[in-house]
Parts: sequence; structure tokens; C-alpha cells
Amino acid sequence: MTDSGRILVGSAGDAGDDGPFDSAVSDAGRVTLSAAGRVRIALAASPTVLGTFPGYKVEAVECLPGSADALLGTDDENLGGYVRTMPFCTTS
Repeated sequence: MTDSGRILVGSAGDAGDDGPFDSAVSDAGRVTLSAAGRVRIALAASPTVLGTFPGYKVEAVECLPGSADALLGTDDENLGGYVRTMPFCTTS
């Protein structure tokens, strides 16, 4: 989740330990807090795809505090794993 309450999710296609893998990161909705302190979750009917990652299985999305960058972690099974940053955590 971003500082502004956007919900970011990773989704992946996984055909087995040797791939092929494909994944995407999407904006799936928003978390808000009402004046009365109630938490509300609004999920998008059609999430907005922020990025696609052919050949990789993104399994972790974490916004870095005070930054627009998200850490994306992959677990590509027999092909190894990677960590990269993408500017998905904007405040809008």
C-alpha cells in the first residue's frame, strides 16, 4: 500500500519451476480512513496495470517509505531471483 492508500498488487503466471513466468503489478484500489476512524477498502472493478514483467515472477511489492519507488521481488524458481525498483508508489 502506498502512503496515500493505493493498493498495489503483483500477479504472476507460473508454468512450473523452469518457467515460463510472466507477471504484472496493478493498482487494485484504495484504503481510506473516515472521520469516524472507520477503515474502508474500495477495490477497482478493473485494476490498472502499472507494469508488466515478461519472463519474471514478481511475488513481492513494497513501497519504500518517503519515496515513489517500490521494491519488486521475484522468485523465478530454478532461474533465480531478482530485486528491482519501479516508480509505482506515487501519492496520487
